[in-house]
Amino acid sequence: MKKPSKRVVTVVAVVALIVIAIMVSNSREDEQHTGLDAAGQQACDDFGSGYPKAETKPERLSLADKVTASSGKTDNKAIQQTAASMGNAASDGGSAWKKAADDLTAACKSAGWVAP
Repeated sequence: MKKPSKRVVTVVAVVALIVIAIMVSNSREDEQHTGLDAAGQQACDDFGSGYPKAETKPERLSLADKVTASSGKTDNKAIQQTAASMGNAASDGGSAWKKAADDLTAACKSAGWVAP
């Protein structure tokens, strides 16, 4: 039987590495934290108590800074991402702010947060 060429061996090795990388990536996605850790709880609590009072642009920006500081420490990616979006919308206000607030509230509740 003829030995496989170096090219065939290289192609097989590359394919094997790609398959392993996909498997590792999928397992990391499965391990992502979706619950509510202390930092996520803090971010959600800060947002829940501050949102009704954040009527002006400076108040919204201040709240966004506080919430994104806490959310940056959580392992919950949904809270991190929606808090960042809320921070981006704080300057605009209006419907963008309302939608971002609704999204963050939903992410918090999905993680198990109950408004104080």
